[in-house]
Amino acid sequence: MTIVAIALALLASVALAYGALYQHEAVTSQDDSHDGLSWAHFKELLSNRKWLLGLTILGLGTAGNFVALALAPVMVVQPIGAFSLIVSVLLGIRHRGLKVNRRLVQSVVWCTVGVTIFVALSATTARSEVHLGADAMPLVWITGVVVVLGLVIMLFFRHAPQLVLITSAGLLFACVATNAHLVSVQFLQAGLGEVTWINIIGLAAAAAIGSWFVQNAYAAGPPEMVIAGLTVVDPIGAVILGSVVLGEAASAPIWLIIVITATGLVACLGVVVLSRYHPDVKDREDQRRVARRADEMTDTEEC
Repeated sequence: MTIVAIALALLASVALAYGALYQHEAVTSQDDSHDGLSWAHFKELLSNRKWLLGLTILGLGTAGNFVALALAPVMVVQPIGAFSLIVSVLLGIRHRGLKVNRRLVQSVVWCTVGVTIFVALSATTARSEVHLGADAMPLVWITGVVVVLGLVIMLFFRHAPQLVLITSAGLLFACVATNAHLVSVQFLQAGLGEVTWINIIGLAAAAAIGSWFVQNAYAAGPPEMVIAGLTVVDPIGAVILGSVVLGEAASAPIWLIIVITATGLVACLGVVVLSRYHPDVKDREDQRRVARRADEMTDTEEC
């Protein structure tokens, strides 16, 4: 079953890259999308064919990932999504004329290698357990805290930087993945009557707010950054929840946990590098500098 889960997760990662490409193009085609995604913008997207195509592809990928989460531990399934970063960069080169530089390649390699080792090591030690009733509540409380923090950022920091948006989305989707795994294992091993519906409510709330952050992140920068955040922050958060809250790594020796943690940090470093040196990000910074100089020259002439 683990092999099937890994295969489904790989297909889901490809779907994530294609869905992100189409939705990013739809969001950035809107006027003033760089100022943040408003409700008016969102309503407009509901009639945009390219955005809806991306949503459909993402939906299929999400469904495949949910099945994978039912078949294998979170620690094994969720990090596999990092491979969508490679697909996303290749799509960017082909469809958006993305310029490849040394830093871009380095960041993708760090993310991919870090997460690959992460998955390989996790697969050797991760074990799924059924959590019923009160045993499922710690995950509910953690999800509730993350959802509240997400709401605060969503309501009071509309123009948050893209790195903040994707980090928030990644943490929310980590809660989605972990709750999905917990609920699916409850259903498969204990039956529908033992499913804790409050976990499903938390899952739905985290998915809704996380999706809002993702759409705003598309408006705030390149899709590769969104993919990088979702495929590194999300799986690392999910693995932490899976190992600490669900006890998936209870049998792992200390040295293995240290190595897994180190590979996760390498992947995170790759995202930080990508957020600073991505060609699109650098072009936006250059445009801001030019605009700033123009404003300063205008102010000087007026004086």
